[in-house]
Amino acid sequence: MTASVPALSIVIASSNAARSLDRCLRAIMQEPDAQLREVIVSDSSTDDTAALMRAFPSAQFLHTEAPRNLAQLRGSGIAAARGQVIALIDPYAIVAPGWQAAVLRAHDANDAPVIGGAVELDRVNERAWWPVALFINEYGMFMPPVQQGAADILPGCNLSYKREALFDGERPRYPVFWKTFVNWDVERGAAMWLSGDVVVTLHKSIPFAHFLVSRFHHGRSFAAMRSLEWSAVARMTRAMASPLLPAVLYSRWARVYWPKRRRRLQLVLTTPIQLLLFTSWAMG
Repeated sequence: MTASVPALSIVIASSNAARSLDRCLRAIMQEPDAQLREVIVSDSSTDDTAALMRAFPSAQFLHTEAPRNLAQLRGSGIAAARGQVIALIDPYAIVAPGWQAAVLRAHDANDAPVIGGAVELDRVNERAWWPVALFINEYGMFMPPVQQGAADILPGCNLSYKREALFDGERPRYPVFWKTFVNWDVERGAAMWLSGDVVVTLHKSIPFAHFLVSRFHHGRSFAAMRSLEWSAVARMTRAMASPLLPAVLYSRWARVYWPKRRRRLQLVLTTPIQLLLFTSWAMG
């Protein structure tokens, strides 16, 4: 590998998250072997993100004035990446010490084209009930300890790909990056992998009502994309079965979450909230 080609590209899609992005970048920059990585922030913010980025001159800042969604921002960041491994994290993620080395080790030791890691909640014991409920709903399946091995779902805030999974030569394969659909496409050639050694901590704070609405829109976008090739009969059948989804999804989450033997009480106490959030997604 030549010195001009980094081993790892870290892509962060950010929109009006300057305060969180500052902590995210500081944690990354504290990692040793800076010559092995490049950091790319793909951004469409209207806050003070541009001013913040001046404190991190080694990071590449891709800013656009036009509003762009997460999938578009990630696609732009990936297109600019030069690394042999391309990692995607959120601006709300704080990488654990040794995260960079753990990502590279995982890819060296495994042929999987995409590898996900564990996700913990920052200062969980100090938080109110609703941030914990939202975390369980979004990332509880990936809370440490995780069952290391082949996986059919991975966390969007702690993902990494071998370059050939995302590029055809020098051309990016996914200019607009929708994680679930990209992973399904990549998984056709080889299984995805979940590693317990690759850990990030989230310090994400989002109003409950906003999260509830975002679950609806996420479900709507997912259904619209997935149903493009379905017949009218298939669409009607899925729509009629949608009332069953909250219970099905809660059961799937609980089957993975419960064996962790951590924060079981929080799962039980927030069960009505989990069902409400899954219902919002199912309605979408």
